[in-house]
Amino acid sequence: MFSKQFSAFLKRILNVLCACILKMCNSERKDGGKPPAYSFKPFSYERVNFHLGNDKIPHPRSGHRIGADSSNFYSFGGYNPLIRLEEYHYEDDSYIDSYPLFQELWKFNFASKRWTKFANSPTLPKELVSNAVILHHNVLMVYGGTGSPFGTRCSNQLYVCNVNDESSPMVEVKTAGQLPLPQYGQAIIYHNDYLYAIGGTTGYDYTCDIHRLNLKTLTWEIVYICNGTGDYEPPGRYRHEVGFDGKRIFILAGGTADTVYDLADIPAFDVEKKMWISEKTVPAGKHGVPMARRCHGAAQIDHGNGIEVFITGGLDGESIFQDLWRLNLKSLQWTYFETCVLPRPTYFHALAVTPQGRLYVFGGIYSIDEEVKRSNAVYSTWVCIPKLSELCWEAVLQYSPRIFKYSSADLINIGLPRHFVQRLGDKKLCKY
Repeated sequence: MFSKQFSAFLKRILNVLCACILKMCNSERKDGGKPPAYSFKPFSYERVNFHLGNDKIPHPRSGHRIGADSSNFYSFGGYNPLIRLEEYHYEDDSYIDSYPLFQELWKFNFASKRWTKFANSPTLPKELVSNAVILHHNVLMVYGGTGSPFGTRCSNQLYVCNVNDESSPMVEVKTAGQLPLPQYGQAIIYHNDYLYAIGGTTGYDYTCDIHRLNLKTLTWEIVYICNGTGDYEPPGRYRHEVGFDGKRIFILAGGTADTVYDLADIPAFDVEKKMWISEKTVPAGKHGVPMARRCHGAAQIDHGNGIEVFITGGLDGESIFQDLWRLNLKSLQWTYFETCVLPRPTYFHALAVTPQGRLYVFGGIYSIDEEVKRSNAVYSTWVCIPKLSELCWEAVLQYSPRIFKYSSADLINIGLPRHFVQRLGDKKLCKY
């Protein structure tokens, strides 16, 4: 992918930037050895090893959702009926009422590889599975979802939380107008101060209706009700994902208890014309298009080649998937990454991508010898070619895994850019 000249140039840059960090941090290596050489490996999943220490980590889970910024991803909710009540080890009693759901919000820091549980569990909603979640700047928005047993308690409420403050409560947003039905398995997008909600299920009925919330007036309005009279109206569904190019909302698969929908001809809703169209996608050569599925993960980025949506995992009722696909929303071209697969077929996992283009997959359901299990593993891969500074930062973290133990002032004084030091979190930067 890279020329030999570029590789040599990158190596020289990394050596210069890492030398001072290595001098500071390598004294902590008990074995006296050198860390493995850094190499950039796009489209290749690697398991993220947590820095544990005295930190707690989330239990294995499914049905949760995550959103990511440059420094962390934030994980909301989840479900695991195989965790015994006595195995909970948290500092508050919120788990007693929510069991076997997780009434909790976690933060995973990419640089330090440490987990932090927010101290706001009692303020979280009781609907903790198959919500729709997006992160807009520093505000985590949580909409819809269900409690347990699934479908007996559904939500059409919006909750928000300031992720820059680990003690910030999650606040219910009081809204009015033409609210959507209480449902779960919805999808949401943010566009021009509106929050669009698409589809979902009550546990019995499925829709692909579209409502939007004016975030200035906090008033809901109906955008489109699918009643079978319009051209190209898609059937109702849940656990679908969506892509958005600024004009069209692309409905990516999803299904019902008995049906899954394909990814060859994709329903798309024009938010300006308020009409449905059908978009025929371009197959990935001999690999064709992704198989129909639900309970998969999707995330999109825009890095100069048009908006691209990445899809991984999911199930169709019989098969479970571990593949990774990319859809360019301009050309509608599918790309299949033959060598980039999850370690095991997974569904009901959570997926997010950083603004720089690193994809993270957390948790989900898998099976071993037909035994259903849940995971709390994190896997990650680059899905684009990032800026050189990002590669240098990643190399610094590999060579200096305990860099988070040093003060921000020391790290800045030896030449690390302030905006990278800030990604370590939990550090008060001195101002010059």
